[in-house]
Amino acid sequence: MPTSNAAHILYMEDDAGLARLFKKKLERAGYTIDIASDGDTGLSLFDAGHYDVIAVDQNMPIYDGLAVIRRLAERGPLPPTIMITGSGNEQIAIEAMKLGASDYIVKDGDGRYLELLPAVIEQVLVKERLIRERQEANRNLALLNLVGQELTASLDLQKITTTLLQAVTETIGAEGSSVWLKADPPKEGLICQAAYHRSQSNISTKLHLRPGQGIAGWVTRQGESVTITRAADDPRFAPEIDRETKCHTESLLAVPLSARGTVIGALEVINKIEGPFNAHDRALVETLAASAAIAIDNARLVEALRHQTAELQARNEELDAFAHTVAHDLKTPIGPVIGLAELLIRFRSTMSEEAVNDTLVTIARSSRKMDEIVNELLLLATIRDTDIETHIIDMLGLVSEVRQRLAHLIDQKQAQFIFPTSWPIAMGYGPWIEEVWANYISNALKYGGNQPHIQIGGEKQANGMVRYWVRDSGDGLTPSEQARLFAPFTQIKRTKAEGHGLGLSIVHRIIEKLGGEVGVESSGIPGQGCTFYFTLPAAPQLISLEPIREALTIY
Repeated sequence: MPTSNAAHILYMEDDAGLARLFKKKLERAGYTIDIASDGDTGLSLFDAGHYDVIAVDQNMPIYDGLAVIRRLAERGPLPPTIMITGSGNEQIAIEAMKLGASDYIVKDGDGRYLELLPAVIEQVLVKERLIRERQEANRNLALLNLVGQELTASLDLQKITTTLLQAVTETIGAEGSSVWLKADPPKEGLICQAAYHRSQSNISTKLHLRPGQGIAGWVTRQGESVTITRAADDPRFAPEIDRETKCHTESLLAVPLSARGTVIGALEVINKIEGPFNAHDRALVETLAASAAIAIDNARLVEALRHQTAELQARNEELDAFAHTVAHDLKTPIGPVIGLAELLIRFRSTMSEEAVNDTLVTIARSSRKMDEIVNELLLLATIRDTDIETHIIDMLGLVSEVRQRLAHLIDQKQAQFIFPTSWPIAMGYGPWIEEVWANYISNALKYGGNQPHIQIGGEKQANGMVRYWVRDSGDGLTPSEQARLFAPFTQIKRTKAEGHGLGLSIVHRIIEKLGGEVGVESSGIPGQGCTFYFTLPAAPQLISLEPIREALTIY
């Protein structure tokens, strides 16, 4: 039984009797045979179909065998071709071999060559298969070398994964592929770093798998490769990924990505176009994955180093600004304390009781100011590195606490407040949010003009965040002032302004830590004031606190 019995053979033979015998013999062996009675007909059949082997008799009308082979060679590489010559025509066979024929056989007078021809055909098919396999192996080795060079030459994670996916998809002959990497922290599962599909230009990579979920999750957890013929029948398969990407996964090959002895993710290849995934495919993908995993790990290490360097640089710049701010802001209140204290030491006996009391009041006020600065510095220093758990915030209670803290300033400024009748509920950390309100409201009191009108509110946004704001009636801020306002330790110089450059820096750091944003809106027109806002993640279900009894409270 031949090893390639599905082969399609074209036999050019002008002897109809021999052709029938040959056709019957090879069809019994499982081959498919087409007969051409002359060279011209044979060339037409060749142009119209696909043949695995061509057997050509030399003595044919119109075009003889050598002429047929010559014309086939002019059209491109010959398929496996067997030249059949008469006795004494070995030189013709040699010419055919020079043109690219695979083998030849000498026709005898009694037709016994027909007994040899099937074996020669099978030998030619085996030889052709071995040549193809060697060529494919050479191509794969060249590809592995090229891809390995490209992967190790780059430290760009996106470029590495894109190069990997295109190479593995085209080489295996699959429809698509994807790279899944462990999230940071790993307990959050896997994220899709990159995906590639022949028929889709834009595949969403905003995909996430829980630890152990899906084939990629299983491969990452077990550290083993897996080949699946019918993905839908496998209990480990995650069909929701198909729904999100609009892909349809039939078959799947997944291998782990390992670096420094640790599995960092998985490489998946889906839907081989011709036939099922085999052991050769698996070995090739595992080889590519080994090179890619090292490159991916290096790129992530470099990215982490870049991030740490940028963060260190930012901290150094912040520390420099911090030092200048502390030196300036502590010096401002400490000067009067030293001066007045020395005054009391030298002239206490000659000063009136009222002057002494006034002096002590000023010293106490300046000391409290220093205490406030120190407390804010301590708060600022702890926010960045403190891990807290968020919870539903009682905004009404926090704002009420701030009003009590600022009661003296509110009375002094004769401020008027407008509060909402209900509050959208957000997630946060109460002590920190109280400081945010204290900074915003105190700024509105200081810069809101005479008898400032201050409006406080909040609303749920479509993006799942809640936006809170404080709006004053002061002179407002120019665009350049707004751009610098939340920079670390920046103080906008305002007429008769009090305070120091820490407040809004604290606000910025708090809200950023809690996953929100800060900002200011102002037309810069006197009387229209500023609106300072911050956002926080909305609570899972929007609820309202009990309405404030007095919607408008005038102090």
